[in-house]
Amino acid sequence: MKILRALFCGFLVSSFLAAQDQPGGYWQKIAWTTPDGVRMVGLYRPASRPGACTWILLHGLGSSKEEWEAFGKRLAAQGNGVFLYDARGHNESDHLVTGEMISYQAWQTAGPGTPWSAMPSDLSFAVGMLKKKYGLSGNKFAVGGASLGANVALVYASDHPDARALVLLSPGMEYAGIQSGPAFQAYQGRPVFVAASPNDLYAYSSVRQLTTLAPGPHCTIVDGKNGHGVNMLDEEFTKTLLDWMRKQDGNRNRRPT
Repeated sequence: MKILRALFCGFLVSSFLAAQDQPGGYWQKIAWTTPDGVRMVGLYRPASRPGACTWILLHGLGSSKEEWEAFGKRLAAQGNGVFLYDARGHNESDHLVTGEMISYQAWQTAGPGTPWSAMPSDLSFAVGMLKKKYGLSGNKFAVGGASLGANVALVYASDHPDARALVLLSPGMEYAGIQSGPAFQAYQGRPVFVAASPNDLYAYSSVRQLTTLAPGPHCTIVDGKNGHGVNMLDEEFTKTLLDWMRKQDGNRNRRPT
């Protein structure tokens, strides 16, 4: 009997630990619908430390929310909230409420009025959803992204002063018609972490242009070593970014004077 009980307890512990690595375990899987009818899917974990920011992190073109999952677990382990979601037309955010399938691969044009241009509004709606349904309060959130997701996060943050801080991994001067220059200038006055690898020529050049275009005392610029976007997240880079993100928990929003 003792052996059976020990085996049963071991099974429960193993099952619990395994669940932590599944979206339904460590993460709370949530879905919502955009005003134009796109069914969106994300993974959420609320902050566990008083005063900690919730970070909303966006993936790159052709990728999914899971590209941030390993980093998100590290971020949650230091008490921060984390929200990851699939961009419209990507992975699980691939259909309308009518059932019609959508895919970024079919979007041959970019610019105003295209699905790409709706992505900053998708982020705005997602933030509103978190505030309304999950109690995300005031300015206790920050945004970031990789590649295309970096440009989307930047455009959103430039229009929303309640976003406490911003992370840009491999931003471009333009991705899918979403331009970063005017938004970076408008964002000035709040903390921003910007990174690209020297061998990632377009992103690296874009970072240099952006930070020359609108230099500021609250801009942290880091050289990556391992290519584009989240591929830069080796152990050294991850620790640097996590430390920077934790420091933003005590910052209040500020705007240029």
